[in-house]
Amino acid sequence: MPRTYKPKPGARAYDKSVDTEILAKAASAVKDGVPQCEVCREFGLSRTKLSNHLQVVNGEKPLRSPGGQSAITAATERAIVDHLLAVSEWGFPFDLIDLRMVVKRVLDKHGVTVAKFRDNVPGHDWALSFMKRHSDQIKNRMCQNITKKRAGFNVETVNNYFAELSKTLQGVPPQNIINYDETNLTDDPGRRRMIFRRGVKYPERILNGTKSSTSLMLAGTAAGELLPLYVVYKSENLWDTWRQGGPPRTRYNRSRSGWFDHICFYDWFSTVAIPYCRKLPGRKVLIGDNLSSHFSNQILQECEDNNIAFVCLPPNATHLCQPLDVAYFGPMKRKWRSILTEWKQPGQKQAGTVPKDVFPKLLKRLMSELPNKRENMLSGFRKCGIHPLDPNPVLNRLPKSHQEMAAENDRANNSVSEVFLNQLSQMRNGEEGATKRAKRRRVDVVPGRSVGAPDDEEEQPADAAEAAPEASADVSDSESETEVEERNLFETFAF
Repeated sequence: MPRTYKPKPGARAYDKSVDTEILAKAASAVKDGVPQCEVCREFGLSRTKLSNHLQVVNGEKPLRSPGGQSAITAATERAIVDHLLAVSEWGFPFDLIDLRMVVKRVLDKHGVTVAKFRDNVPGHDWALSFMKRHSDQIKNRMCQNITKKRAGFNVETVNNYFAELSKTLQGVPPQNIINYDETNLTDDPGRRRMIFRRGVKYPERILNGTKSSTSLMLAGTAAGELLPLYVVYKSENLWDTWRQGGPPRTRYNRSRSGWFDHICFYDWFSTVAIPYCRKLPGRKVLIGDNLSSHFSNQILQECEDNNIAFVCLPPNATHLCQPLDVAYFGPMKRKWRSILTEWKQPGQKQAGTVPKDVFPKLLKRLMSELPNKRENMLSGFRKCGIHPLDPNPVLNRLPKSHQEMAAENDRANNSVSEVFLNQLSQMRNGEEGATKRAKRRRVDVVPGRSVGAPDDEEEQPADAAEAAPEASADVSDSESETEVEERNLFETFAF
């Protein structure tokens, strides 16, 4: 955290901030002819405090906040905050180093040199102080990465999806709306903050962990009910001890890869989804991703026979539209890591990984100790706008336009320009005519002999010579576009 000055015992006490009403009354009394010494005694002010306030009232000096003064103006700081919010909304957030570089560019652009900044670059403490001054709007958070395709999910796709979804869900009760999704429980307890001796360079904890995982299929309704679990082991065979001691009505299967293939999915559909749907009157709706293994002629025929409709989520949108992904899997996996860490404590278990005959017991404990299961399920459907049907929860998580940002900040003169937002939109959604990878060709090489770069070879086939400049041109164009994007991202700041 930023260094905070603490006066030493016996040091001179500085004037504390005084209510503006008291200062106004004191200034009015001086204006009426009351001596300043009497005004100070009456209102409990120091002569310096009163004198400074009178100079501000008379326009002899500008009003300054108490303490050290910021290196940049308040208006410039507000502009920086606006742009930090904009780039984070569009998926290109800055870290503290980026913030310091932005301030340096602002100072250099206006020809301002701050003596306490080395090379005119603010220090780390200044960046923390900046974050503290604007803590009501910005905060340093750990972020997750999403792919470019997921970032391309836009307002038009959301509106089209909900337009079709409203027709499908018309008249369907919440207990008949089912969301299903695959996930896995890993054998890695994860990293945690622990207590070590100060200065330890490599803090370590002895705890077994592997990259293996066990696949699960979960399904829940918009009424908050969880359907029986379905477990898929990575194995050629299934042993009886692998299905003992698990949650009630859980189904078990295996596959060579350990993931759901079309056989496992059909088995889940016929043993879990169909028995549940047959007990419900009226139309049923299954909502899930659009994997090809989820569809077959046999599944579609059984859906038609049992009055079941399949709803496919938009591509690359499960992080926004999948209720289980949004609100259920996160708490479940955090609880799983806690249970796994306790089971793997040294001196209790010798196995390097969780045996398959132990996994059902840990899974049962997970589902019994997982808090707020029904509330999380209901929250997921609500956050994804499925029940109650409302596209706004999804739309609110997409980047905002210039007008929306201005309205949200409650001021029309938002410093983020339309040009800057257009640049962010192009970076997020991509541009037409993007450069393509050069077509590669196989090089015939004598075994044991090395080859050099095409430009270094003395004799080069004509077609290869023509292909090489194209490849290098593509690379240079790609690099130049990246550099232009990064440069424009900083230069379009309107201060």
